[in-house]
Order: sequence, then structure tokens, then C-alpha cells
Amino acid sequence: MAEAGGPRALIRCPTMAGALAEVISTFVVVTLATLAISAAGVPLNIAEHVPVLVGALFLWTAVHMSQRQAGGLARYGVSLGGLLEPPAEAPTSTWESLRDLASALRRAAPIAARELAAALTVALVVFPPFVFGFHAWHAPDRSFELQLPDAIGAYLLSQLLVVALPEEALFRGYVQSRSSERFPRKTRVLGVQLSLPALILQALLFASIHFAVDLNPVRFAVFFPALLFGWVREWRNGIGAAAALHALCNLLSDVLVRSWL
Repeated sequence: MAEAGGPRALIRCPTMAGALAEVISTFVVVTLATLAISAAGVPLNIAEHVPVLVGALFLWTAVHMSQRQAGGLARYGVSLGGLLEPPAEAPTSTWESLRDLASALRRAAPIAARELAAALTVALVVFPPFVFGFHAWHAPDRSFELQLPDAIGAYLLSQLLVVALPEEALFRGYVQSRSSERFPRKTRVLGVQLSLPALILQALLFASIHFAVDLNPVRFAVFFPALLFGWVREWRNGIGAAAALHALCNLLSDVLVRSWL
């Protein structure tokens, strides 16, 4: 038994250690690229496009790094019902590309509906105490007057596609999943089996990159919703519900600031 276990352990340990090294090195590169894009925004007159560019960087990194591993996008929870998976055969025309997209959207629609329902369920649980805590922390000196963002439909769409989806794909998809390979021991948290070190690590990295962008210690507060998003990712075995919840959380925070502060 010792001889059988020895080589297996020698093969496994470098892989586990390599997973963590890969996550950290990828995070460092993405953070430096994010800072470079942000710094170049004003002098290159592309400041208004910086969030889109950073979102594209996050999403490309998540997809690229996930595809490198066995199981690919589905294993890392970033396939989105097949929407982000490459077609079995490359389309040869614009018509075939549109047909493939329509087919992917049709297949993903029922999954999207279920994930949205899951996100709304979590929101119904966590939003009321969050609103109470927001009021207790900020102690607003005026009464609540509902103020919604302009063009709320476009706002929600941008929050989902430009902010939430790329961040969930990178941190809850790639980082959390890959880190779980380094820390495979699972713990049950509110009925969900997950790797606590991986959950905490992704939240720390998520908070760190937010802090690095504007060096404001308040930005570390995103550590806590990152824990929630990571739990949802494990509960749903994918990032769909986490991305929807992320967008809803951003909307709630924006509305509370506009309406109370």
C-alpha cells in the first residue's frame, strides 16, 4: 500500500501546489493589467470605456484559464448553460454564427430562469437585514425618498454584463474553483459543501483588487458579499445565480445611497 500511495502522492502534491501558484500569479497579472488600463483611461481619453475593458479582461482571463483545465468551463461553473462554450464546429458564415447564438440562447433560457429565481430567493433573505444595517451604519439625516438610476433597464443590463458576470467568472468561477483543487477538503456551510480556504481566498483577492484600484480601505468591505457570492456559486454549481445576485446587490446599494444619503 505504501508503494502504491507514494507515487500517487508525489504526482498529486505538485498539482495541488501548482493550482495555488497559478491562481496567485494570474491574480497578480490581472491586477497589474487592471491598474494599467485604469491609469491609461484619462490620458488616452477612454475613461468612460475603462469598466468595459476591465470587464473584458476579467471574462477573457476566466474563460482562457478555465479552458486549460480538465472539464473546462462547465467544471469551473462559467459555461452559463453553454453560452460561453465554443461551438463544436466553427461557423463558416455570419448566418451560421447567428443561428448558433440563437440555439445557445434557447438552450440556456430555462437555466437562466432557474438561476434568476435562485438569486431572487437569496435576495429576499439577505436584503432586509442589509437595508437595516445600512441605515444603522450611515444614520441618514433625512427620510427615505426612492431614487432609481436613470434608464434602470440599461443600468441593470450593464451591471450584469459589464460588472457582475466578468467578476463572477473570474473570482467565483476560476479562482474559487481552481483554489478548491489546492484545498479539496469540504465543509458544510448552511447546507452547502464547499472549500472554506478557497471561499475565503477568492473573497480576499476580490477585495484586494478593489482596494488596489483606488487605495480606499472602504473597498475591502466587498470581502463580505464575495463570501455570499461564493456560497451561491457552490450551491448552484455555477456562476449564473451569483452573477444575477451580484447585479441586484449593486442596484440595491446604488438605490440606498441615492435615496437616503
